[in-house]
Amino acid sequence: DARRALEITSNAVAKCADLISPEKLGAVVDDGDNNCMLPLVKLPHMMRAIREGMPMKHGVIICGLPQAAKVILCIAVSLSQVWGPTAEISISQLKKYCVEASHHAIMDDLGVGHVNTLVQMLIDAGLLVTGNSGHFNSHDVNAKLKIGVQMDDVEIALEQSLLKSGGFYQSLVDYVKRSYPGPATGNM
Repeated sequence: DARRALEITSNAVAKCADLISPEKLGAVVDDGDNNCMLPLVKLPHMMRAIREGMPMKHGVIICGLPQAAKVILCIAVSLSQVWGPTAEISISQLKKYCVEASHHAIMDDLGVGHVNTLVQMLIDAGLLVTGNSGHFNSHDVNAKLKIGVQMDDVEIALEQSLLKSGGFYQSLVDYVKRSYPGPATGNM
């Protein structure tokens, strides 16, 4: 129905406007004959708007996760958003970030092996995407886990479930964005 199409399009425009800087939003391009504005809303914005309107299985899976797995998922997805497509992290560094972000509340008692098991559970559930193409050695705590590209579906499900109410999980995301603005250099 036309109303649904307009609602999805409106949502895509709003998503795009939220993600773009004010400078780019008002940018005008001189094409020779007259000035025109660049198209801002692109296919990824539309796909995200369409996915948001559809029921998600990821939200149900996320709600059923143990709390420590939810923390790991929030941190990993946040790091992938902040660091971009080349984001890599070791399990031991991921645990360190989770402990710091949760202020030691949940993650202190977990060993690296337990964190590794929870990461593998998130990967198996389709919630955490790794770019290792099956080459990630889960027995090596210093092996790099490529987390740079996460699925929009999972990000949307996180926004609609854990992050929607604010609180603890939103504070984890905010902490990561504030504290880890770029990939750590040196030994992760």
